[in-house]
Amino acid sequence: MKDFFKETFFRFVPKPMLPRSSASILMYHSISDHGDHFSTIPPEAFKKQMMYFTKKKYPMISLVELVRRLRAGESLGGSVALTFDDGYRDNYATVFPLLQRYGIPATIFVTTNFIGTPGYCSAEELREMHVSGLINIESHTLTHSKLANLSRADVARELRESRRVLESILGATSMIFSYPYGDFSKETVSVVREVGFMGAVTVSEGTVDSIADPLLLPRNAIDSSTSFSQFRGKISRAIDWYNSLKTIIRI
Repeated sequence: MKDFFKETFFRFVPKPMLPRSSASILMYHSISDHGDHFSTIPPEAFKKQMMYFTKKKYPMISLVELVRRLRAGESLGGSVALTFDDGYRDNYATVFPLLQRYGIPATIFVTTNFIGTPGYCSAEELREMHVSGLINIESHTLTHSKLANLSRADVARELRESRRVLESILGATSMIFSYPYGDFSKETVSVVREVGFMGAVTVSEGTVDSIADPLLLPRNAIDSSTSFSQFRGKISRAIDWYNSLKTIIRI
């Protein structure tokens, strides 16, 4: 019922471009023909989405730039920012060449204990993407733990150590953070601020507006269940309308 309602809604509701006061952050994970996880989408589907951005002339910006504008009180420009969680190797082998082709920036949130393990990017691959200037490599903790379950000291260790590892690889300090599983508490957010991150992303869907908390930014998930109609809805105000309606009718 829920899936039917969602697809019907996004197929028929209007999908106006985002107002200049808003932005949409998309959340991807793995882009592969061989994945069997819900978060994996085929390269052809991803390519179609990137072509759509180009054809429709969407203002594509990095997440770092989005956070900078938000903190400076500047217009978000109706822009879209791409993010990828975990640091899968196909982000380098498949995603990076496509983003270079279309000139689209993106942010990859890396779990640093995964670096160089099977299926994940190596330090050299992360460095190459960083040096390109098109890809920001940011922190997704040390071990991908649910932070709300950890002590304040352990949360601080997850954040500080992951930043240290990335800085040793890239020669740059990670400024944006992604909560693993979208899991956090008020204390978690406090530690994220204390450690010095300028922005952080959740997994709650919706668009970003001018009053959004930079450390609790919503993202719109693109996964194996996302149709092209739903994709278009998630880069428009339709995602906000859907969330409001879903709350009212409790699906």
